[in-house]
Amino acid sequence: MRETPSGISAMSNLTKIWREVSSWPAEQRLALAARFLQSLDQEGRPGTVSKEQQEALQALIGIWKTKQPPNDDQVKRILEEERMKKYG
Repeated sequence: MRETPSGISAMSNLTKIWREVSSWPAEQRLALAARFLQSLDQEGRPGTVSKEQQEALQALIGIWKTKQPPNDDQVKRILEEERMKKYG
């Protein structure tokens, strides 16, 4: 990422923002995500967010709604269950 004039990388800024926002209650994070999505619509550039990006954002919103996201073992079990449903 590019360096800002003050010498702090944009990624560092994003990390600081994420640390702050991730401690917010789910309702506030969801409201912020909705405002981000609305701001994309207001830029007047239809189609700038791909279907894949929209799905990823929706997944993040879903994760934010949970009190505690699944751990690695739970994710593995969920994936295995979904594979069994799909492939038998």
